[in-house]
Parts: sequence; structure tokens; C-alpha cells
Amino acid sequence: MRVDTADRQWRDLANAAPMPVAGGENFTTAEMFAEAIASGAYGIIQPDVAKWGGISGCFEVGRKALDAGRTYCPHFLGGAIGLFASAHLMAAVGGSGMLEIDANDNPLRGAVTTAALAVAGGELSLSDAPGLGAEPDLPRIAQFETWRGEATA
Repeated sequence: MRVDTADRQWRDLANAAPMPVAGGENFTTAEMFAEAIASGAYGIIQPDVAKWGGISGCFEVGRKALDAGRTYCPHFLGGAIGLFASAHLMAAVGGSGMLEIDANDNPLRGAVTTAALAVAGGELSLSDAPGLGAEPDLPRIAQFETWRGEATA
């Protein structure tokens, strides 16, 4: 489904809602994001780094959203790697949006992120370590291993 096929309905909702409409977590093309940003129906643009575009694609969408006066709030529900990527992406894009963090229990995500993504006073401080700034506690996450294979050439 293209965004413009539902554009009128989203604009009607945006006009009736007392708060900005958020969306984009299931968009799959740069064109869908461009249409959503241009339509004005979405006050909050929410690309998901693990579903579409990765860091580069979502960075560009986030900057375009801010340039158009929209709020950028990355969407992410899942494991630790995507959460770290979303947090760093949010910091790089900037703006006044917030990072969506899944409140559901996720033991594997918790085992990887507990120390590295500590929220204090509603704010998150990111590590300046290489990559995504997370050093996995391998003994702690070993309990989640389900299969180990041999490397092949």
C-alpha cells in the first residue's frame, strides 16, 4: 500500500487528533517516507532501523523530517543491537524527539544492555566506545545460545 492511497484518512485523523500522529515504523521505501513527510499528516516520523534503510537510510529520513518541521522518533521493538543502533541514530539526527524503548520483558536484551543503556532522569548517555558502544557480557548471554556451528570456508 502506498502512503498516498491512505493520505486523506491520515490527514483527517491528524486534523481530529489533539496530538501529532506518529507513523512510519512499517514503511519500506524512501518514497513512502518522503510522501508521509510532505503530506503533513504525520507530525512524528518513526523509521525503524531494523526494518528498513539501516542507519544510513534512517538518518536521511530523520534529517528530512526535522527539516520539514516534523519530529523524529526512531521506532524499535526488539533486541539489544537494534536498540543501540536506534539510540546512536537518534543522537546523530538530533531534534526533540524521543527514543522508543520496548518496556516488555526481554531477558536477552536485558543481559546485553543493562549496564550500557542505563536511563537516568529520562535521559540516556551513550558510550563513546567503538561501534555501537556495547561490549557484550558473553558469559551472561551464554544461557541464550541455541546452536553453535562450525565455520565453513
